[in-house]
Amino acid sequence: MSIKLIVPDMDGTLLNEKVEVTDRVTEAILRAQDAGIEFAVATGRTVDSGYSLIKERGIACPFIELNGARYFDENEQLHYTKDMNKEDVQKLIHILEYYEVNNEFLTQKGAYSKRTLNEYLMSFKSVFKNINKDMTDEEAIEYAAKRMDDFNLNTVSDFSFLYQDPNIQVLKTIAHAHDNLPLLNEIQTTIEKELPDLIVTSASTFSLEVNHVEANKGKAVAELAKERGYSADEVITIGDNINDLTMLQWATHSYAVANAHTSAKEAAAYIAPSHADYAVAQIIERVIDGKSLRF
Repeated sequence: MSIKLIVPDMDGTLLNEKVEVTDRVTEAILRAQDAGIEFAVATGRTVDSGYSLIKERGIACPFIELNGARYFDENEQLHYTKDMNKEDVQKLIHILEYYEVNNEFLTQKGAYSKRTLNEYLMSFKSVFKNINKDMTDEEAIEYAAKRMDDFNLNTVSDFSFLYQDPNIQVLKTIAHAHDNLPLLNEIQTTIEKELPDLIVTSASTFSLEVNHVEANKGKAVAELAKERGYSADEVITIGDNINDLTMLQWATHSYAVANAHTSAKEAAAYIAPSHADYAVAQIIERVIDGKSLRF
């Protein structure tokens, strides 16, 4: 066995419970790159809200954003975009408005929502606390506020421009229904029934994430691996939630971290320690040191 590429998710996986890339994780990544093992990230985040956390630690790597909607190489050059078609965007807007849930549409020009900035902030506070169990309300609000600076959020009164403007690429939609899982399940069922060209996943108990069906982490990692000449058994993927399932299922050697959603643990080949216990660093260290991949 020879591992050539390691690809983790970010929130709940690569990042610790303070939403940081730790010194130990940074050291392990740089050590892997020095050893000729490539490193990449596949996240639901945007480049603006995610890659900055990587770059500030002196790491350059391919970056798959918005669950696979776009892929940038280590030089930050865009390789592809997989956005929703306009007819699907129009139908999706109508479905979400019918259910009267809060949502935002992420595009190549920023995010659009009908909510106020404070409502948006409270929503992301809940998401961060759901992923990072030990995070306090104050820490979650502080981090959500920082993320909004990168999110380029625009408050609008109508979403119709998203399917009318040919220059707007809708890359991902997030729908929130706090403490109402039956409603989220119903919305997911409706989208999957009426819009077969879209895929519904999640990175949090309180939300759904919608992308074009070709914009998923599994296809993105497979495309990156193919481009570099690697097979599925030469790649390690690491994740914690439903939007990681496709890449956990694709790679022969995949890990769900200990804090992962049950479905991620069922999809992965191995279980790793928690993200709070430097899971990504521990995996990389095992690979470099030639140890068994199974903890």
